[in-house]
Amino acid sequence: MGRFFFLFISILTFINLFQCKPADLDNACDVKSKAFLLGTIIRYVTGDHSPSCLPSFAFSEEWGVYGTSAKVNAITSFQGQTIVGGNFTMVGRATGSAAIVSADTGANIPHRSCPYLKVNGASYAVISDGSGGFYIGGSFTHVQGLPRNQVAHILSGCQLDENFIPDSGSARVVTTLALLGNNLYVGGQFTGWGSNNQVNIVSLRRDTGQLNSDFNAGTFDADVLAIVTDGSSLFIGGNFQIIAGSTRNGVAKLSPNTGAVDTGFIGQVQAGGNVNDLHLGTDASGNPVLYAVGFFSGVKPNAKSFYLNGVETSWAPSPNSTVTSVYQYENIVYLGGEFTTVKSITPANYLAGVDNNTGNVIQNSFEINSNVSSLTVIKNKLYVLGQFTGAKGQTRNYAAGYDLPDQNLNEWNPSFDNPISYPIGEIASDNTNLLVVSERPTINTKLRNNFAAFDEATGYPAENTPYFDYSIKAFHIKDNHLFVGGSFEKINGISRIAFAILDLPSYQLNSTNIGVSPAGTDIRTITSNENQIFFSGYGMTTVGGQTRNALAAIDSNSFGLTSWNPNLGIGGSASTLLVLKDLVFVGGIFSSLNGDNTVANYRAVDANTGVMRSIPSSANYPSNGVNGETYFDSKIYLGGIFTSIGSFGTFDHIAVYDTQTQSYITPNNIYADAMVSSLTASEEGKIVVTGSFNGINGKTTSKYIGAFDAKTNTVLDWNPNPSDVGNVSYYKNGKWFIGGDFINAFNKPYGAFFISDLNEKK
Repeated sequence: MGRFFFLFISILTFINLFQCKPADLDNACDVKSKAFLLGTIIRYVTGDHSPSCLPSFAFSEEWGVYGTSAKVNAITSFQGQTIVGGNFTMVGRATGSAAIVSADTGANIPHRSCPYLKVNGASYAVISDGSGGFYIGGSFTHVQGLPRNQVAHILSGCQLDENFIPDSGSARVVTTLALLGNNLYVGGQFTGWGSNNQVNIVSLRRDTGQLNSDFNAGTFDADVLAIVTDGSSLFIGGNFQIIAGSTRNGVAKLSPNTGAVDTGFIGQVQAGGNVNDLHLGTDASGNPVLYAVGFFSGVKPNAKSFYLNGVETSWAPSPNSTVTSVYQYENIVYLGGEFTTVKSITPANYLAGVDNNTGNVIQNSFEINSNVSSLTVIKNKLYVLGQFTGAKGQTRNYAAGYDLPDQNLNEWNPSFDNPISYPIGEIASDNTNLLVVSERPTINTKLRNNFAAFDEATGYPAENTPYFDYSIKAFHIKDNHLFVGGSFEKINGISRIAFAILDLPSYQLNSTNIGVSPAGTDIRTITSNENQIFFSGYGMTTVGGQTRNALAAIDSNSFGLTSWNPNLGIGGSASTLLVLKDLVFVGGIFSSLNGDNTVANYRAVDANTGVMRSIPSSANYPSNGVNGETYFDSKIYLGGIFTSIGSFGTFDHIAVYDTQTQSYITPNNIYADAMVSSLTASEEGKIVVTGSFNGINGKTTSKYIGAFDAKTNTVLDWNPNPSDVGNVSYYKNGKWFIGGDFINAFNKPYGAFFISDLNEKK
């Protein structure tokens, strides 16, 4: 609302300053009209980007790519879209493991009105704070880029509470939370909290997150998985069998002030049993009862209830396997888990509503196809998370919603990228929207195989883009065509070995098949000059039926194979091509060029004839592969696996070649301690470097991704701190688009790529 108010006041001020008299006719496209003012405000608030005479405001949502071992290898852009290629099966919003979504649809609330929480690490538990915000717990380390160890408070408005700062600790997992008065009770698996020795359950001040040291329940022999309160006591459930030396099989009642065990509460499950969840509800007579579910044996296996003094009730649904979650709504108790029957005979696959008196099934037509990990009822809707992929015959990836009491599947469909397994995952409400926590770093996923295009204004993925069956390694745009290289063999089911041409802006596959072979070829680099498209990689031996060992070119107009044939020899490969005037600088792993078996890894060839030139050197070559190169101020910056260049001496993974003096610059001013995969320069001489290195020029804060100023040869104070290697970068309009194997950067979750202006400091 603050942004809305600011815009409203700004527009009114603008009108008053210029004393614009409203138009006689209220024309919505007249900047002096009230309709224009109102329309502009509405367009701002709704994020509308449709064609209009009204101004458009950019509120880009961060999306990423996901799937098993998801990675980005290639990035480019065209007409306001960022195009990424790599190895992935879907795209999704890069929210982190806690996402605020619509209670009706499951769609993520737009970033412009609710900033992504960017929880880095798994989130297991969530509860409402009663004021429009939430408390979350898990195994995470950061929220919105700031350190928060396993517990955090999210304020109304989707902002981290910077005043709530729990004691730090890395070896903790928080699985359950409960509020009572001014205290937040935190349960899970830990052997201490800060400098104190509390085990598996603590009490924190709800305003600051500081430990209430008066509360100490003693030593637990196993973890706490559930905490509920009736306003005067705490009831806890878990895998424990002993608390402070006393037997308490899976269930206990504690003092909320001291943590002392209430020995008068006699309720327990069988020895060795686990309690996964608790719920305070009522029996058929309206008496308060504690429902306990989990995995335990006995006459009433896996689900039972107690009066609040611990006396066991007669309620006995007897599901045939583990129950992970329980919640009562009116007189129905909903159970979710791994079971397939209730009362040993009634089918109830993974989700059932049972009577709160007899335990008999009264709702079992949810038709869900695998385990339920968590469930809750909010208003008249039942929300479930789990390992399922379908419900009522419709696709529901690991989350679904039902209307009660009719059990109809509704449109709530957050669509996660992977299963949500107990004890991870819960849902809470702020009375308008839902906060869904899990271990998944994304939500609202859409299928995309190895190729995606994101709108640069909204962040949303374009529809109807092509499906590549295997990985993409290279992009290059010339005119209205996108040239794509990789290890793929089919696009939308149509054969294209390693090289394809897409028509722009439609991304439709061009009918031309240049005929790269054999299958298994991996095209890793593509570039062009005015007349030709040059491409290279590993394994290629023929193009269009003609011999081309690892390196070839096609005419940029007809797409026919040209005579350009530098010939890297059988087994040779190139990973980078750089065109400068009439030269193509070829870098890779090869030991032959033009049939000369003395040439290795880096050499320039004539762009017209393919004949090698004597530069950078006719005798001194990099000791190992060259992976990437970029050009700035008459110098070529090249990186790779090499550690020396012939007799010129040591060049650790980066070297600089001066095209004016035609010599390598020595001593080498920029170096890395391991492989460099790419370098990309801006017009100002800032160069982003990606790879598997631990540091540049000894600065280990630049692990995997770093940057330096080519004018001063100084490493920039810019530390993305990615969780895995960087593969590629692309520069446009003052920003770098950076991709790799990483999930996190800047202590925030991303989907294998992020955009930076090199000014972030976190």
